[in-house]
Amino acid sequence: MYLNTTLKRAFNILIFLSISVALSACFSDKAIKTVEHTDKALSITLSHNAQYVLIAHSQGYVELRRTDDNSLIGKWQHNDSPDAGVIAADFSRDNKYVVTAEQKTMALYDIGAKKILYFWSLDDIRDIKLSRDGEYALVSSRDKSGQYPLYRIVYFHLRTGGIKYAFYHDDIISSIALSADGRYALSGSDDTKARLWDLKTGELKFAWPHVSKIAKVQLSPDGRYAMTNAASGGIFIWDTDSGKLIHRLNKIRATVASAVFSNDSKMLATGYSREEIILWDIKNGSKLQSWKPARRYFWQSSLANVTTLAFADNHTLVSETSRGILQFWAIGRTP
Repeated sequence: MYLNTTLKRAFNILIFLSISVALSACFSDKAIKTVEHTDKALSITLSHNAQYVLIAHSQGYVELRRTDDNSLIGKWQHNDSPDAGVIAADFSRDNKYVVTAEQKTMALYDIGAKKILYFWSLDDIRDIKLSRDGEYALVSSRDKSGQYPLYRIVYFHLRTGGIKYAFYHDDIISSIALSADGRYALSGSDDTKARLWDLKTGELKFAWPHVSKIAKVQLSPDGRYAMTNAASGGIFIWDTDSGKLIHRLNKIRATVASAVFSNDSKMLATGYSREEIILWDIKNGSKLQSWKPARRYFWQSSLANVTTLAFADNHTLVSETSRGILQFWAIGRTP
C-alpha cells in the first residue's frame, strides 16, 4: 500500500512537471527584451521608430517613456476632470511632437520643451493621427451642430485651429491613417467602407467596400499601399495608384487590433486580440514570422490585445499589449 501511495505521488509530480513545461512552452518569452508597464492603461502608443511609448493612465494623465531604458521623459494631462482620459495619440515622424486626444479635446505636446503647445476641442473624438512635421492632425470625430450628427474626419491645422478638409462616412469612423509622405489619408468605418482621400486635392480617390465593419486601416510610409481589415474578413492590401486589390493576406476571421508597415514599406506587422503578432511580406503576401507576446500572469483567462506596434528598424519590431507588456522582437533571426 505504501508503494502504491509513493507511485501515485511520483505520478502526480510527473503530471505537474509536464503541465508546467507545457505552459512554459505556450507562454515562453522569446523576445529580445521585455518591460512591464501598468496593466490598467486606457491607451498605449509607440512612436514611429519605437523610441518612445506613451501610456495613458485611467487617472487622466499620460506618461512619455523611452523604450530602451524605460526612463520617464514627460507627464501631463488635459484637465482635472474625473472622467478625463487620453484614448488616442500619435507622434510626428521626427519625434519632436506627440498629439494626445480625449473624447472632446486634443493637445499638441513638444517633447523637447516638455510642454503643451496647443489645445483644441472637437466633438466625440475616436482616433487621431499626426502629420510628419506635426503641423496637421487627422481626427475622427462627429459634427453635432446640425439636426443629425455627421461622421467625419477632419484634417486640422494645429497651430491655427483651421480645418483644411472634412471627409465623411455614413457611420462611426473606427480607424484612420496618414501616409508619411503626406499624400493620402485613409479611413475605415462601421458603414463597411474604407475610403482613400487625396490630401493635395481633398477629393475621394477610392472607396473599398467590405462585408462587415472596418476594424483597422493603415498606410505604408511611401503611400503605395493601403491595408484594411474588416471584423469578419481577412487583411486586404490595396494599390493606392490603381485601387486594385494586391493581396488578401489571411482568410481567417480575425480582427486586427494594431498594424504597421516597415520603414521601407516591404513588410507589414499585424497584432491581434488573441495575443499574437504576424509579420507579412508585402511583395508576395506570405507570412514571414509570428510571435506570442508574454502574459503578465500565465493563468489569466482573458487574452490581451496587441494594442500598438512599431519598427525600430528593419530588423527589430516592438510591441505592447493591453496588459502593459512591452517587448522587442528580432526579425529574420533568433534572438
